[in-house]
Amino acid sequence: MRGQFRVVNELLLFGIGALIALSVAETVSFVVSSLQPQTEKDQYYMLANLVSMATTKMYICGQYSNCSLIVDIPQKLSEDRYLISILNNKIFVSNFRTGEEINISAPDFSDKNMNGYATSSARYFVLDSINKEISLSRRW
Repeated sequence: MRGQFRVVNELLLFGIGALIALSVAETVSFVVSSLQPQTEKDQYYMLANLVSMATTKMYICGQYSNCSLIVDIPQKLSEDRYLISILNNKIFVSNFRTGEEINISAPDFSDKNMNGYATSSARYFVLDSINKEISLSRRW
């Protein structure tokens, strides 16, 4: 009888431990999946602000001469590839997979036109300030 009690005790202890481990794993998985859309949007806004700051730098540099700026970007944000584009003083960052996008207003440089796009697969984008235009592009 004593041996059976010990075996049943160990099985119950193992079962309770497994239940605790599974519930903790499920809770962590739920929290991560619920936070991912918000963190993705925050990352896209930070990237759009980076592009905005880079265009400001190119505007200032372009007042004196033609210049270029290379900016490193992450290959993926929240495990997805993305597209950065500038069109009519708006900066867009959009997700390739879902099609969701955010946009912010670029600084208003009335004497310069801004346009172009770059994808995350290039790992960096190039801003060129030539004459009256600031262009965003990707180069391999």
